[in-house]
Amino acid sequence: MTRTNAKYLAFLALAIICFHWRTLLTDQFTTIVGWEGVNQSYGWLHFWVRSIWHGHLPLWDPYAFGGRPFVGESQTTAFYPFRLLFALIPLNKNGLISPRFYHEYLAFNRFMGAVFMFALLREFRRSHFAAFIGACAFSMGGMLARMPWPHYQESCIWLPATFLFVLRALRSETRLRGLAEAALGGLCMGMSVLTGGVQFAMIQGIFVLAAMIYFGASPEGDPRRHWTRAAGILAAVLAVAFCAGAAQLLPLSEYSHLSLRSISGGFVPMSEKIPYERLVRGMWPHSIITGLFPAGAQMGGEEAWPYYIGVFPLFLTITAIWKCWRNAWVRFLAILSLVVFAYSLGEYSPLFGVLYAVVPYLWMARGASRFIYLISFSFSVLCAFGLDSLLDGAGQSAGWAEARPFLKWISIACVAALIVPGVFTQLPLGIWLSYSLLLILASCAWFFRLTLRPLPASGRVLLAMFVLFDLSAFYWGEANKNDLLKNGDEYVRMVTMRQAADFIKAQPGLNRIRVSVPSEPNLGDIYGVQSLWGGGATALTEFSRLSPHEDLLNVRYHIKPASTPDPGAVYQDALWKVYEDNGGFPRAWVVHQTAIESSDDAVFARLNRPGIDLHKLAILEAPLTRALAVASGDDSVRFRSYEPDRMSLDVNTAGVGLLVLSEFYYPGWRATVNGGHAEIVKVDGGLRGIVVPAGQAHVSLEFVPVSSYLGFGLSLLTVIGVLLFWVVLRRRAAPAARDFELNHAL
Repeated sequence: MTRTNAKYLAFLALAIICFHWRTLLTDQFTTIVGWEGVNQSYGWLHFWVRSIWHGHLPLWDPYAFGGRPFVGESQTTAFYPFRLLFALIPLNKNGLISPRFYHEYLAFNRFMGAVFMFALLREFRRSHFAAFIGACAFSMGGMLARMPWPHYQESCIWLPATFLFVLRALRSETRLRGLAEAALGGLCMGMSVLTGGVQFAMIQGIFVLAAMIYFGASPEGDPRRHWTRAAGILAAVLAVAFCAGAAQLLPLSEYSHLSLRSISGGFVPMSEKIPYERLVRGMWPHSIITGLFPAGAQMGGEEAWPYYIGVFPLFLTITAIWKCWRNAWVRFLAILSLVVFAYSLGEYSPLFGVLYAVVPYLWMARGASRFIYLISFSFSVLCAFGLDSLLDGAGQSAGWAEARPFLKWISIACVAALIVPGVFTQLPLGIWLSYSLLLILASCAWFFRLTLRPLPASGRVLLAMFVLFDLSAFYWGEANKNDLLKNGDEYVRMVTMRQAADFIKAQPGLNRIRVSVPSEPNLGDIYGVQSLWGGGATALTEFSRLSPHEDLLNVRYHIKPASTPDPGAVYQDALWKVYEDNGGFPRAWVVHQTAIESSDDAVFARLNRPGIDLHKLAILEAPLTRALAVASGDDSVRFRSYEPDRMSLDVNTAGVGLLVLSEFYYPGWRATVNGGHAEIVKVDGGLRGIVVPAGQAHVSLEFVPVSSYLGFGLSLLTVIGVLLFWVVLRRRAAPAARDFELNHAL
């Protein structure tokens, strides 16, 4: 790395710190906001960290939704390697992951995105200063600055790195070097998959596909050679991306066929195509103004994202299209942005409808407006081209004469728009609109100044500060803690529940809980209390049908607000009460009778009949391979151990019985009885059942999901293989380079 590159990377780090001054330099603000902010990404992270501390892969989560495959719901980010940083930091005094470190990690994530974009722009032969401005625009502007979900932020930052290696693959002089560069690009896309942001990884794949089609169709050179090279690079990128992301993709594929996805209007099966009318409706046409007026984003429909990268960078983007149109990649990014905006209109765009109908799995990215991400990315690249053309042409008045009339009339319009409402008070002008007008006016002044004469070093510092000032002004991702307290802070509510959770954990036996408040919190993942609820956008199909049967699912404790008038609380503090329900089922019991029903619907119809005694009867969809015997004595079940991915029990029964566990049935669980393999059958619509012999029996269960282990192994081998391939190639190339330099010198 050169000294200049290191200097600009330090400037990027300083810019990120200034951008996040609220959370990095004070303790008065937070991004852990709202139900989703506390109970999903932040909540899942607690189970993930505790699993790593105990030496377990985070595969099965027994603390949420009665137990579920943790890696199945991709958003939990189970295998993203950078999350290991959280395992190095102890919990705070509240038994929670430090919010300060959480914020530092998010800032580090943004810094990584800026570094990747800086490297990409340097690959485009942009100046250091232009690359710095483009990196700031990408990392601190557009969708990335406004994305509230950390796993999507983590996914979005990898597109510049992927495209960087794709460009190097296209420019490589040998096939082997091109393959290595393409493999590194695929590895970066695989990292995007492992973040859990599969939707944005898919968008990145579409971007690379479009880039390769554009390159193949390029009129320059041999068309056959172009198409062959583009196809080879695309195949290498996608193949490596799939293999590197297999730890996430294979369990997700298995889970999607056994679960439901929560979207507006209710649940839909994850593996089925989402009906057109239940997709996010898309942006409104006048959302195009969000490039200048980001506060108008609320005009964008159900899920709106401004592509705002700053006013002056937008001016530079227009300049790049005007002055650098001959550059093939400038044309590609400009055309792509236009197509993406047309697609983001959703139901208002025929393009969206046609692609929904013919492109497989595109419906998984339910919100067409999320493709605005590609506009933010493209404009960030283009603004660097525009800035270099502006700096290179400084002082050449004739070259910029056409722009000056536009700057003059834009400035006049902004001044008039600011003055008229000040004089005629019946024409109110919103504060954010006024702010945008001032920034447009200032950007016109900067642009005009840069067309007159070269910009000194001090001027570049001021220009960079202006761009950062602009981007920071419209960043609203950090909330004031005092304001949250006035309206109810989900994080503070979670902190107040720790003592109640500790009380329940101290009680003997295995029991689940419910929290009787609206928007039930994910107490299970955060405090390690087994709960019938949690945080997430998906749920097992069996859970959705069995969850009304809280007794069958071993719910014994209910946490309610202290204001609840119900008597009989077994625990109480200033804010919460805990009530015990002794009518629920234990975690495991033995039955000696079964009833057979022909389908899931028939099982649940019988399950819901009044008077059925599931302590004695198990409902199955197929007969057991071994007949049960009527027991003359009492059965007993005792848990010897219980961990997230394994458990063992001692069972004593007078006759052959069916051990029923109040644990959800799912592929990957393996059982042994007295050391021999035992089949696990689905019981009572979604629980696990194991036939046990008469007398004493030792039963063990372990979660050994083939999809997860195969995926994890494939991902690990892919990462190691690609990196080794790259190292070997570099070592082989080094002697050749030295010989070339020596011969050239001689």
